[in-house]
Order: sequence, then structure tokens, then C-alpha cells
Amino acid sequence: MTHTAESAPGIALARSLAQRITRGTPQPALTAEIAACPCPPLARAGLHLFNGDWELAHKLAQDSPTGDGKHWHALVHRHEPDFENSKYWLRQAGPRPLYALLARKAKTLGVERQVAPDGRWDPYRFTDAFADPAQPEWTRQLDAYEQSLLLEQQLDPSDPEKGHGGDRG
Repeated sequence: MTHTAESAPGIALARSLAQRITRGTPQPALTAEIAACPCPPLARAGLHLFNGDWELAHKLAQDSPTGDGKHWHALVHRHEPDFENSKYWLRQAGPRPLYALLARKAKTLGVERQVAPDGRWDPYRFTDAFADPAQPEWTRQLDAYEQSLLLEQQLDPSDPEKGHGGDRG
């Protein structure tokens, strides 16, 4: 889908909302703004997840039959937490273009052995690391990066530098 002049305000609003959200700290005042955002449904799913409202994010993600929708569905379950269900949806989503960027980010954080031992991102290993009750800081950083990449993919699916090739449906 190409962006039209009609969708541009929704894209700008989604990016503005993403900047205003303090991740993991639900801000009920933003829930209505997110719900009304004229941006792609999966972008709204991501914004709800950013805002700590995994139930609204889940509703939007599960309604999408696309690989991106399945990826968001996996992320929602990661935060629920329901790690086995998250892995199930990762399998359903299949390999994602943004995995290469996640592997590079893991390398810059010095944790490639944990999540990209052969140079390729392993989403199942990452889910296991995220499930660790101690939840090392690097897992939170990579999780936030993954969500940001996936959100940006919904907002601008044509930019190959962001690991795109998404299917915003």
C-alpha cells in the first residue's frame, strides 16, 4: 500500500503518539487517542502494546492474517506473558525481514551468542531470554527495538533500511 495524502496525517499522529508513550507504563488518557488514530490497524496494535494495553493490542493483532499481524500477535503474548504462545505465533509469522537488524543490534549490545549465535536472529532464543525472571536490560532494549522496527514497518513499508518488506494488513 502506498501512502496517500489522506494517510499522511495518521502516520504523523502515530509517530507522535509513539514518542509520547512511556513504555510499560499504561497511560489511559492515550488509549482513546490511539484507538482513533487513522493509521494502519497494526500500527494501532503496536501503539497499544507500547502503552501497556496488551488486550487492545491483542484484539487488533489477532484480527490480521498477515505475517506482520502474526509477529505483533507474538509480541503481545511475550508481554502477557505467555511465552509458549508467543513462540507459536513466531512460527506462524515465519522469518521476518527485520531479523537481520535485530541480529546486528544484538551484536552491538554484545549479546549475539545468546540470540544470534550463527549471525542470524533466533526469535525463540530471544523469547527464552525475555522470559528470564531477572530480565537483563539487553532483553528490554532488544524488545523495544523490535517493536519500534515493526511499528515503523507499518508506517513506512517501503524503506528497506528498516528491515521492511512488511505486509501491513
